[in-house]
Amino acid sequence: MSYSRKQFERYLTEDDENKLFKYVAKFADVMSRRDYAWMGILRQSGMRVKAMSLFTVSDARKTLSTGYFHIRAETNKGCKAHTCRANKKALTHLRALLLIRLEMGYVELPNKPLVMSRNHKGLSIRSYQERMKHWRIAAGLGCDASPHWFRHTLAKRIIKTSVSRNPLAIVQVALGHSSITSSGVYTMPDKEEMELSMEAAS
Repeated sequence: MSYSRKQFERYLTEDDENKLFKYVAKFADVMSRRDYAWMGILRQSGMRVKAMSLFTVSDARKTLSTGYFHIRAETNKGCKAHTCRANKKALTHLRALLLIRLEMGYVELPNKPLVMSRNHKGLSIRSYQERMKHWRIAAGLGCDASPHWFRHTLAKRIIKTSVSRNPLAIVQVALGHSSITSSGVYTMPDKEEMELSMEAAS
């Protein structure tokens, strides 16, 4: 399978990721804390933004009780259900969103969206994209990062840090790919590695 340069570049470097989250964390208002939490969930889970927009209070409670994200088929690409482990950071972000939801004045109804907007509706996909654009510009990131970039970022970090004998298989399971071939793009060299190697070869 061949991969485009666009696929190769759509992830946050460690510096950009740290810069983004550090910047958002400086703001104490409820909307900033909400955005920090959902961005954290996308980064830690690899969940697609569509699934995040349809993730309910009941889904959050189930994740907290089982330790696993259960992505329902009707919310996922290809109408395929997917389960993946929720790490400690993801669980912390989920708890924060449940509290933020109450702080925003929304009672905890099981089938209602976890992430709410100001207009008494769940945050739309377009709104996730607009909020991400706001934060990446405000934080001074030199890239056009969208919420989907967190999914690629997680995969790249797994490849780089996993102690598994087969990190590519970990990526496949974490992201819910049907074929391990779909995960192959994440084995390409990091942008940082390319820069260092090109400088070393000069």
